Amino acid sequence: MEAPIVWTHPLLFTEPEPELDLDFVDVATQCEELAASALESEHLETQHELYERLHACLAQLQPTLLDPIPDDRIAEFTVNVLPDHPPAMETESELLCEYCLALSQLLSGKPLSISIEETLQGLLYELTCFLSDTILAPRWINTPQGLKNLV
Repeated sequence: MEAPIVWTHPLLFTEPEPELDLDFVDVATQCEELAASALESEHLETQHELYERLHACLAQLQPTLLDPIPDDRIAEFTVNVLPDHPPAMETESELLCEYCLALSQLLSGKPLSISIEETLQGLLYELTCFLSDTILAPRWINTPQGLKNLV
């Protein structure tokens, strides 16, 4: 007799620990990893677990968004050359329309088809990546006169 297939994901083996003093950098990175893993997962229960973890991470991230960058992290947000492109959602108009259709169907209370759910999963992934990219974007540039704010 064969053992039943057990669906697992490495991110499900780590417990979210809101009591840990993780700063926004760690939490934003974790959010992006969870969103990517949930989007890639083909197992519904694993997806739901990953989305629950993502929700918990986003809830942990939200109150820290206006906190100052810790002194020990400033170097990570300092560049010597301006980035070529600031963080942006570069979504094609066709996909933007799909996102709008999916959201309007969700908000109208109509039942969601599998394709609409997949579209919403893609939107959540894109938004989470954009949020993470924005949070982790450089804030200062080194100049001969010292550090200058980019924001």
